[in-house]
Amino acid sequence: MYDAVLVPTDGSPGSERAVRHAVDFAETYDATLHALFVVDDGGDAEDDADDELTERGKQAIDLVREQTADTTVPLVAELRRGDPASEILRYVETTGVDLVVMGTHGRTGIERHLLGSVAEQVVRAASVPVVTLNLRGASDRVTSEEEARAVAREAVFDAYSAGSDDVDLDPGAYREPHAWVFEGSVGDRHVTVYVDRATGDPHVVAAPDES
Repeated sequence: MYDAVLVPTDGSPGSERAVRHAVDFAETYDATLHALFVVDDGGDAEDDADDELTERGKQAIDLVREQTADTTVPLVAELRRGDPASEILRYVETTGVDLVVMGTHGRTGIERHLLGSVAEQVVRAASVPVVTLNLRGASDRVTSEEEARAVAREAVFDAYSAGSDDVDLDPGAYREPHAWVFEGSVGDRHVTVYVDRATGDPHVVAAPDES
């Protein structure tokens, strides 16, 4: 179903979780995993700041290599420079990636920048499906379908910065062994939301915008 899975990363604990999920997708579909770190220097970085960002990128890529070391997943890793959302979208269009896996929110300032607004832009503009993970902790787990539905709606709100009138989840949920699955839409785009039964982690799979 998927041949190439892209995981943008900033090396934060939150993005490490997204990497683990991306590795799982790649293993499931016998796909190549692409890891991308974008050095966001704003076009005007001081040498010290630029060196720090570049080193952070190398460490982030090394963490992805560690995650795939004991698997059979082929890894392609790249460090780029520029606007994160633009570079992620450019990577998708130029490399044949057919699935993107990334977090929507982190817990520190830099994570919120790299995993929040960037994810929103990628979800809206990508020509391939995007799996977004609301990076909640294990303490946020849910125990009922009603709670899972609330988590699913919140995840779609976060991914699209949508209003309450824009998100429509179908009644009921599919009960898979490890997740609640909700079908619905945000605006004119179809979405499927998986809410992990054990952790409460929501995964939003968005169909490409055909408008």
